[in-house]
Formats: sequence, C-alpha cells, structure tokens
Amino acid sequence: MQNFTKLAVMLMALTICNVNAEEETNGVYISAGYNWFNFDDDRALLDDEDDLFVGLGYQINDNVALELKYSDFGSDFYSLNSVYRFEPRSENSFFWKLGITRYDDFVDDRGGLNLGAGYEAHFNEKLSMTLGVDSVLMFNDDYTDWVPYIGFNYFFGDVNSKPAPAPKPVAPVVKDSDKDGVRDELDQCPNSATGVSVDANGCELDSDNDGVVDSMDKCPNTPAGAKVDATGCRVMLTEDVSIKLNVQFANNSNVISDEYRQEIKRVADFMSSYPDTLVVIEGHTDSRGAASYNQSLSEKRAIAVMQYLVAEFSIDQARVSADGKGEISPIADNETAEGRATNRRVQAEIKTSVTKAQ
Repeated sequence: MQNFTKLAVMLMALTICNVNAEEETNGVYISAGYNWFNFDDDRALLDDEDDLFVGLGYQINDNVALELKYSDFGSDFYSLNSVYRFEPRSENSFFWKLGITRYDDFVDDRGGLNLGAGYEAHFNEKLSMTLGVDSVLMFNDDYTDWVPYIGFNYFFGDVNSKPAPAPKPVAPVVKDSDKDGVRDELDQCPNSATGVSVDANGCELDSDNDGVVDSMDKCPNTPAGAKVDATGCRVMLTEDVSIKLNVQFANNSNVISDEYRQEIKRVADFMSSYPDTLVVIEGHTDSRGAASYNQSLSEKRAIAVMQYLVAEFSIDQARVSADGKGEISPIADNETAEGRATNRRVQAEIKTSVTKAQ
C-alpha cells in the first residue's frame, strides 16, 4: 500500500511540475454532484450504491488543479486527485485525473489508486458542469470499482487574472523629406530626385560605377575603368595615344624583378582606360649563347610579362599576346656588358587612335 501511495504522489507531482504556469489562472472552486458506485463483481456481499458528493478544488494554473472529493453512502469515501485539463480553465475541455482514494468503515478500511477522465462544459467563466468516470484500483486486493458521476463546479478565483497583453509599440514617426525610402538622419543625399533608385545612404545608384548616376547615364553599360563624359558615355579623343613598356632581365633569366611592377602597371592602367586596345609583348635577348636557345628564352620572357598583366592586373587574356624575337633586334652594343644588359628586355608599344563623339 505504501508503494502505491508513493507512486500516486510522484505522478501527481510530475503532472503539476511539467505544466507551463507563466500565465496563471488560480483560485478556489467548489463542486457538488452525484456518484454511482459500481463495485467489482468479486465483491459478492456489496450492492451498487449512489449518493451525493461534495468537493473542494484549487486551480494551480490554466490547466492543472488539485481536488478533494467526499461522499457518504454508508461508508465515507474520500478522493484526492490532480486534474489536468487539455484546454485552459474556463474553456470547454476534456480532462483526466490521477490520485488516491479511501473507503472508511466499509467492511474494513480500504485505500486505492484513482484514475479518471471526463469532460467539463462551461456555462460561463465561473460555473461549469462535469461528466466523468473514475476507476478505483484497490491496493490490498484485485478489486476495481467504477464510479461515474455528474457534478457542477463554481470557481471563486479571479477570472481576469491573466495579464493583459502588452500594448503594441507605437512606431516612431520617420521623416524622409525627399521620399526616397531613407530617413533624413541617414540620408547623405537629402535632395534625391523623385522616383530614382537610391542606395542605403540615400544617394542615387550608379549601376556601372562610371561616376555618372543612372538617371543621367545615357550609356548604362560602360566597361569597367573606361573614361566617360558627363553623360556616362565613353570618351572618344581626337588624338593618338600610346604607351611603351620596357622590362629588363638578368642574364639567362625570365624572372620579372619587383622593380618593374609599376612599369607593367602603367600599361595595365592604360589598357583599362581604353578597353579596345590590344598589345603584343616582344621578348629579346643579347647575342651570347646559341641562337635557338636565345629564341626560346625570349619567348619565355615575353610570356612571363603577358601572364603578369593577366594575373596581377586582371587584363583579359584575349587582349595580350607574346612574341619572342631572340637576339635579332638589339638596341645596344652586345660587345659591352651594359649593352648586353639593355638588350635583355621585354618591350611593347600600344597605340590607338580615338575620336571624340560629336
């Protein structure tokens, strides 16, 4: 009997502790109604009984309550249960209950485990009707009694005990004088024209990054880096433009020294400004060594500079080609060390004729 009692108490405690009670509707309620006792058939000496019952309950939160129930049909009948409603109190809901019961002065004192279920229908937030059935499992023997019942509950607690919902925050008034979607305190361009697209700073977009905003840009797909006029269109100059490249190498080497990075960058910048230009990189050697070896070395030097332009400065590979000239085009005397050093070179010249649009 003690083990059954401990089990019932533990289950009741778990039921209560595992319910979220953040929004509580608590308070006392009373019950009254009618029981029908249907005793186990093995109780050969007992007839079924019926009698009124009274009860006292305490609502712990929206879903969980504790109830004490008493009935006297010739034997005192007590029942202490935890009750779990599947919907919050004050709403129609199925429920189940778990607890312990006791018969006093009925053949002998008997205790049992009580399991029950039912349905509660509300007339209003205070008054409800309950239909249910309990099963009483006796601790000391294998008897199971069934107790259907009908009853009424009256709740004394505060029906408005749930906290009122927090008022919705009032959105602050946002001032956007030029109506571009960026509020004034963040708008770095406060006088944007009506209807233009702007960035997060409130400034008009420049989709091709040519320095001319979209609403003024008559050539919206200008290649990156190209020179443009005030309308965003490519500048066509009425002049010939050119640039020369000269990179020298150590003897028997095609490794580009860091000192020539700026020299190669000048060519890359020129090609970015004039996207239609092409360049042929020429490689040269001095006269020492076999002509076939010098031819191969000159090609390697030209290719090295070509790859440097492509890899370091993102020049399109299709715009650059390499040509090895070997030792056949000296620009200085190969009989001196200074002359030979001058001849070990890569050079290029880019020329283009551009005309300004009328």
